[in-house]
Amino acid sequence: MTAPTELELRRYGHTQAAGIRGLLLDVHDEVYEGVDDPLAPRDVFAGFVDRWTGKQDFACVVAYDRTRPVGYAYGAPLSAATTWWEKVEPALDAGFMAETGTRTFALSELMIRTPWRGTGASRLIHDELLRGRPEERVTLLVHEEHPKVRALYESWGYEPVGVTRPFAGAPVLCAMVLIR
Repeated sequence: MTAPTELELRRYGHTQAAGIRGLLLDVHDEVYEGVDDPLAPRDVFAGFVDRWTGKQDFACVVAYDRTRPVGYAYGAPLSAATTWWEKVEPALDAGFMAETGTRTFALSELMIRTPWRGTGASRLIHDELLRGRPEERVTLLVHEEHPKVRALYESWGYEPVGVTRPFAGAPVLCAMVLIR
């Protein structure tokens, strides 16, 4: 497999989102093939992709090994009207939950195709997505039943702040924050 430093990293924003929608869905389908998760079906995930890519401040990085997509990460800043923190338990204090639209970047997805797992590609994509971002912190949600993924994020400096089930049908997720 290609070393992570040899991967080509491409940035995309809101205006290019329609052009990469199919790629995001295809990589997702491969990563989640055979996984019993209520959020895994393509049509369900497509709704999440459309919501995130519809945000004006949407940011995405896709890594390529020559012409083959390796994986991607995307997200957007939390708006001042976000409900991101409302269902986190234990309850967080108001100062922690206060958002301005520029305080916290929400990392919605980070997916790596199987052949490139364990190569450092995920960290490379993650770091490129966050490079130059003005937000003081980053947040993400991790499935509670995936302790290896949580441990990976902890090794990158993320800290758990509680658990949440952000909407009906969602699994229990660990809310994590990285202070930059």
